Amino acid sequence: MAALDDMSSSEEIMPHKAQQRLTQEILHAGYDLARCLRVLPGGLFAEFDGEQHPVTVSNGHPPVAHEGKGCFCGFCFCITHSKIEAGQTAAGTFTFAGSFHEAERALLAAGFRRRRGAHAGKREFRTRGSWLTGANSAHFLLAEPTDLKVGAGTQGEFHFGEHNPYSPLGWLLHWFFEAHR
Repeated sequence: MAALDDMSSSEEIMPHKAQQRLTQEILHAGYDLARCLRVLPGGLFAEFDGEQHPVTVSNGHPPVAHEGKGCFCGFCFCITHSKIEAGQTAAGTFTFAGSFHEAERALLAAGFRRRRGAHAGKREFRTRGSWLTGANSAHFLLAEPTDLKVGAGTQGEFHFGEHNPYSPLGWLLHWFFEAHR
């Protein structure tokens, strides 16, 4: 396996795409999902055969725990499902070992933008996705603590693959094909 820590910053966000893979296919080939998966701002990837493959989660297998690396250092992901009918290739929950504000800064540093969303009690962050349609955008929701000064540890939810509604045409695609599914 190639060393993941030797990638350039552009590869850290969206590596060169190899063939799309399903998690079930990766499991049947004998790979350990927890060891070969990598969460990046550009989506969920699996590294094997010397390439990074974009991954769509097959529903029906146990959740996969994944310790974030690189720009997601400090995040622990629980990858649970996909929602293909809404354009989501992977989804789940996450925890972050630091404070709410540290998690917010980590997402901003990873290339996410904070957005005013329709999710009460949560702060919304999205990646741009493709310029015109916002396709393959990442969407993270940080659960807002009731008292921002107390305690450490943050949790939230994420998904990859849908259209960013803040892109020129993404709002239309997101609204009609994803938001209500």
